[in-house]
Amino acid sequence: MLSALLDELADHHLVQLPRGRDGWDNAQPPLPRWLRLPSPTSTPKPTTTRTTAAIVWRRELSWATAENLTPSQIEVLKLINRWLRDTDGDSERRSIVPMRERSLEIFGDEKRLDSLIATTLFAPGRLRLDTLHTERIPPPLAYERLGGGNTLLVIENSDTFETITTLLEANPGNIGYVAFGGGHAFEASAARVARLTGVRDIAYYGDLDDDGLTIPQRANATTLASGLPPIRPAHGLYRLLLQHSDQRPAPKPVDQLDAERRVAWLPSTLRPQAANVLISGTRLPQEATGMALLRRDNSWRDDL
Repeated sequence: MLSALLDELADHHLVQLPRGRDGWDNAQPPLPRWLRLPSPTSTPKPTTTRTTAAIVWRRELSWATAENLTPSQIEVLKLINRWLRDTDGDSERRSIVPMRERSLEIFGDEKRLDSLIATTLFAPGRLRLDTLHTERIPPPLAYERLGGGNTLLVIENSDTFETITTLLEANPGNIGYVAFGGGHAFEASAARVARLTGVRDIAYYGDLDDDGLTIPQRANATTLASGLPPIRPAHGLYRLLLQHSDQRPAPKPVDQLDAERRVAWLPSTLRPQAANVLISGTRLPQEATGMALLRRDNSWRDDL
């Protein structure tokens, strides 16, 4: 989980990870021995800033007085300031509602908070969702209930979800549910797993590429925070995918160190071959384990 969160911070340019192997330890997955915060001069500064001292801020936004903010940030805070003023003492309007409902109410745009939440306005000591009396709602998780087992099997793509659900329907074994991950959406919708009864084990099967291996590892941060078990690979399906490889070009090769970190989530017996796929600039779509193959080779069922 820590490894996945550090990658996400690096993707947003909030930290810089070591590029050389000597900057990493020998854990599985490897963790950095150090992090570098980007230099303030490396981030382009707005051409104009202005003080907010002349604006009378609500106490929830009192921090804005001491900050140099861009004109666009000030306009955002003015709208929030007005909403806080207009709803003061109104318990109905200050009740907790989903984030997009609050965003529409304050900004006239239901998706505005989606973009703002990733900006410095929501840095520590600044805005918080509870200031706006709202909460982020995880997207729905589509699933089929198959049996009484305690394992949830998550499938990244829709066609493979249909194939595997169909094949498991008559004899699900320990699979209680099959869920449609929906790619990166599962990083957030994983929180919905807590609503499923009796789940004690979560297995994931996705494409064997950079994204496909990143998604379940980042989703672990969500499930573990919800008191759920860690997300593990569906061993038999990944093994079958590698045995009947149908490699396709990937957008770009993955650096060897990054590849080793991605595949550390897989069983040790599959890591070398999986890393070679990433490093070679290819990928294995999960659709390669199609209906005909899964019917012909039942080994995947024994090691889900």
